[in-house]
Order: sequence, then structure tokens, then C-alpha cells
Amino acid sequence: MKHLLPYVSMLGVLSCSPRPPAAAPGIELDEPPRAASAELPIHINDGWWPVRARHLGMSELELQQRDARVSAARVPAGFWDPQTAVEAVSVWTVLCNQCHGGRRQLEDVDDMPEPPPDWGTGSGLFFGSRRPYSHLFNIVHDGSPQKQEGRPSMPAWRTVLSNEMIWAMLYFLEYQSGGIESRFPPSLFPRRPKLLGEPAQ
Repeated sequence: MKHLLPYVSMLGVLSCSPRPPAAAPGIELDEPPRAASAELPIHINDGWWPVRARHLGMSELELQQRDARVSAARVPAGFWDPQTAVEAVSVWTVLCNQCHGGRRQLEDVDDMPEPPPDWGTGSGLFFGSRRPYSHLFNIVHDGSPQKQEGRPSMPAWRTVLSNEMIWAMLYFLEYQSGGIESRFPPSLFPRRPKLLGEPAQ
């Protein structure tokens, strides 16, 4: 995923969609974290469809019909590209970072390869734990039950993120937590060769 910065500058002229309402008790999204959306584009809710449709060269209706066929059991072809890579950084920084931490930067996805052809089937390695992709998709899509010790539950993001974008977020999360190559950094750190003591490719 090289040369994302020109793509970001092109997207920068598009206005961001309105912030979604509070997703769950205790998770307010009215005010994004400081400097979150000023530098990165984020297109969520209904703002996603026109931007993604233009990128893929289809109508919004065609895109929405395509997305409706995506599910926990069906990863969409070509879901990871320069647009979804940039949006993944934005979504993590603006939405996920509020509870999970680990604000990202564009350079974190610059060197991310496309996922293997069979990615998204079976299970993946997330923060050192192997978990079924379909289970994680459903948690992001539908939310999770209340956690113990008073921690908030995961809100349902199905009205905020498209199904395609949920898959992009899962790939981003697995790669950034070291799971694709079974390497496990202690946190959501980018896995660039210079950080791992490997020669640059």
C-alpha cells in the first residue's frame, strides 16, 4: 500500500459526514478526540456510500446492494485498497481509540500488503489470541454483551460502518496487532521492518 499521501490529499477536499449520535451509554461521539478528523478523512454513516461508490465506479444503490451481501461468512473481494486503508486509520483514531487506545497514523498502513486470498476464513491471531473471524465480525456489527467489572459493552457499529468497512477494520486490527505473521508486539504497534530489526523490502 504505497503512496497513500496523494490519495489523502485528494480525499481531503471532501467534507466529513456528521458525527453519529452516542453509540451506547458512556460512549459519546459528539466530540471527536483532539486533532482526530482534522488531518484524516472519515466517512461513516450515510457519508460512506457516495465516497466509496465513486472510488469503485458504481452507483450508491449498487454499492449498498453489494454491501448487503457481505456478512460474517463472506469477505468482499477487494475490500482492502488505498481508500479503505486510509479510512481504517481514521475510524480507529476517531471511534475505536476512545475505548481501546492506540491512535494510528497514515504511515501505519503505508506498508500493509493486501490480505492473503483465504484471509477471513477460519480464525486469526489478535493480540496473541486466536479467534474466529466471523465471531469478531459479529461483535463489531452487533455489539457485545455487558462485560464484567463494570466495563462498557462493545456498541453495535452496523449503522455507522458498512459491512465492507468492518472487514477492513478486522484486517487492519489483526495486522497491526501482529497476527498475520504470528508475531505479537505488546500493543497495537505498526509492524514495519525497521521496528522489527528486519531488512527493508
